[in-house]
Amino acid sequence: MSNILIEANNINKVYDPDLYLKRGKNFYALNNVTFTLEEADFTCIMGPSGSGKSTLLNCLSTLDRISSGELRFMENDVSAMSKDQLCEFRYQYLGFVFQNHNLIPYLSLFDNIATPAILAKEDPKKLEERIKQLANDLEITDLLNKFPHECSGGECQRAAIAHALINDPKILFCDEPTGNLDSKNSHKVLNILSKLNQQGTTILLVTHDAMIASYAKKMMYLYDGGIQSVVYKKQDSQLDFYKKINAITMQDSLLKELSTKKSETEVIQETPVEPQPIQPSSKRVSVYMIIDGQPYDKDIAKNNTLFHIDGTKVSFINQYNDPVGFDLSTISQINLDLTAQFVNFGLFSQYIFYPKVDFVSEEGTYLFKAKNKDDFIQIINLFHQLQIPVNDPRQIEEAYHKYPRDYERSKLYLRTHKDLTQYKG
Repeated sequence: MSNILIEANNINKVYDPDLYLKRGKNFYALNNVTFTLEEADFTCIMGPSGSGKSTLLNCLSTLDRISSGELRFMENDVSAMSKDQLCEFRYQYLGFVFQNHNLIPYLSLFDNIATPAILAKEDPKKLEERIKQLANDLEITDLLNKFPHECSGGECQRAAIAHALINDPKILFCDEPTGNLDSKNSHKVLNILSKLNQQGTTILLVTHDAMIASYAKKMMYLYDGGIQSVVYKKQDSQLDFYKKINAITMQDSLLKELSTKKSETEVIQETPVEPQPIQPSSKRVSVYMIIDGQPYDKDIAKNNTLFHIDGTKVSFINQYNDPVGFDLSTISQINLDLTAQFVNFGLFSQYIFYPKVDFVSEEGTYLFKAKNKDDFIQIINLFHQLQIPVNDPRQIEEAYHKYPRDYERSKLYLRTHKDLTQYKG
């Protein structure tokens, strides 16, 4: 079984959606975020106020629904779950620690910690043993009979961590867990989280403090709803990791303030010039395909991972935010197919169809989903120019020639490919 717990592929969160742009552009709180969280990871999310940190945490933890993209949790499609299923899922696998400890004021710390397990009718003796063990680990054993107002902020926050851990969650989501604490208590809480991570707990933490982030194994820096930089600790000391994080946050903030709006050339230059080769994978990657020197949709390019074709060289950013690529001259065949994605925009909810493009080579098959709309026909034409055989059982190329507008093709696909829109349970 895969050790990937969360896999987000080109997820977007749009507030106040305006499909027909009558009032102007939509506000993207999250803009084309691709993210992977594996077991025993300790990942920190940073960024300035309004960058989308808490929104990303809420979407990844299923507290909020994404507007588009793919979000899978332990290989389960989150968008296919009902409210009741999501509640059960959170209870079984997720723990939450917020900036405010959110303890119930009229319950003791013992009862606050026990609440989730009591609701699940856990065995009282086993529950008491579990609480005492957590209290001992978090150094609050002598406080279990006290009420929140009788404890310090740091003590309440440690009780909140115990509350989050009582059901032994797969992932601990922490949103500014030290925001209301002084320096001494902040570091005490982070030392506890580090110890939990070393014992196998996966942690995803949001903070604005580089020193707090230095306790993690990886830092992602968000700006305007998108991932701008990723820094890995690897074998660095905590102090060296802190310096790297501090350099990235200060540099990105300054550059964003001083830079002008990206030009068409700058958008293309975001794709690496000399990517590392990749191995064929069973994981399908969502990309927007563009050909060097050919026109493309700037808005779609801005909101998606670029799949840049320069001659026969292909380069893009994978789910780990690493620059990778391959050469089209190694491809023996291309298989085209369709996939349908239901986009929830309330009254204007609809299915959107995307081509699936599988590049077959001697090493294996590279799997992609193309976010292209009206311009995908030029990609197919390039495959023909390179004399790569194209297997197209759903006659996608014919549909693009016959119905050049995306709206018309979508209506055709709804009529002719009903198997893609049938409810799968």
